[in-house]
Amino acid sequence: MTRRAITSLLLAGAAEGAVTKKQAAAIEAIKKADLDFAAAAQARGLDGWMSYFAKDAVAFPAGKPFLTGLDKLREFYSGMFATPGFGISWKPVIADAAASGDLGYTIGVAEFTVRDKDGNAVKRPGKYLTVWKKQPDGSWKVAADLGN
Repeated sequence: MTRRAITSLLLAGAAEGAVTKKQAAAIEAIKKADLDFAAAAQARGLDGWMSYFAKDAVAFPAGKPFLTGLDKLREFYSGMFATPGFGISWKPVIADAAASGDLGYTIGVAEFTVRDKDGNAVKRPGKYLTVWKKQPDGSWKVAADLGN
């Protein structure tokens, strides 16, 4: 994601005025994409998760440099999904889009499940910010993802 795209997104969110039809449609499409993304990750694990990332997507792993591109993202996230008992679920709480209708974001709550040393499921709450970019085919893909 370029600085120009990020700046446009932030300016669009700061602008006052009515939401355009294009923007409203984008917001609903982004919310749906986020929910579909969560369902795909639940149903298909890593493959479902990765199917929602754009080719040039960026992730921000804690304590490490940011990662760009599907190969690096898959390599990083494969460890997370390979963890015995790992699970993740989430839902968007806030969604917004640029007036252009081609860039937006979701902010939401997540729940991570892992196993403790005794094999018991331990649930941990989290939060996330996902930046979405409309693709040439009309689908929405994750351009940047940040969670804790």
